[in-house]
Amino acid sequence: MAEDAKKQDQLIETTDCLEAIGTLKSNKNFFFLVCFLCLLILQGIFWLVPTQYVEKPGKEIVQQDASPVVEISQLAARAEKEKAIKIEKKTEKTEKAAQELAADVNTEPNEPNTPVPAKTITIPPLKIKFSQLSWLIRFCNYLLVVCSVIYSLTLLFCMKISLVGRLGGIRHITKAVFVSFFMIVLLLPWQIIFKGVITGAIYTPTELLDAWTGFDQTRVIANMVMFLRFTGLWLVVIILLCWAQLKSMRWSKNTLKRLGIIA
Repeated sequence: MAEDAKKQDQLIETTDCLEAIGTLKSNKNFFFLVCFLCLLILQGIFWLVPTQYVEKPGKEIVQQDASPVVEISQLAARAEKEKAIKIEKKTEKTEKAAQELAADVNTEPNEPNTPVPAKTITIPPLKIKFSQLSWLIRFCNYLLVVCSVIYSLTLLFCMKISLVGRLGGIRHITKAVFVSFFMIVLLLPWQIIFKGVITGAIYTPTELLDAWTGFDQTRVIANMVMFLRFTGLWLVVIILLCWAQLKSMRWSKNTLKRLGIIA
């Protein structure tokens, strides 16, 4: 009787652990997907900003106070330019009128079956304001910070449940937890707190705009540093995130194998 009661208690504990693991697995996959999509969006914005499809904010030009002599010379030059432009316009108008009169005399009446030339329609390129991209960057940064922390905590809870319920796969889930910790360390924007010391994969709109504004193809080392900061660090975070997710998937598979649910 005591053995049967003990087996029943173990079975109840195992089923409770399985229910908890099922809930944690669904949440873990959801937060992984959100982090992965936000990282892809941030990298896409980085490569989209230098293109012609993004309307960057203009810079105000501050004019210095000129001397009176310079101002008088500028006004005289403007008056001469305006006179020359007026004379050119008058001559163009007279030439056009003469050409139209000569064309009216020489032209024959149009035939009824003459084809009308087709008009070409030019579509201007789509312009995205940088203010809209900056709002999207801030929103993705918020989701990344929150979801990455919850993702790592979910993996930690999975490890604790595996230890308590003796479900197996401890090696895989432990690696997943520590890899997710490293991912969070590289992801967080440390440059806001420790300026000039260390940086994270998350960037602000001002940092992105300053990076592309000061971009110069002749400066090879500065360009390498910029791409390592915005692309290389992002790639390391993506690899760590996928590695943690792969280890957690192996843990769940080993857990189900140990319990005899799958072969």
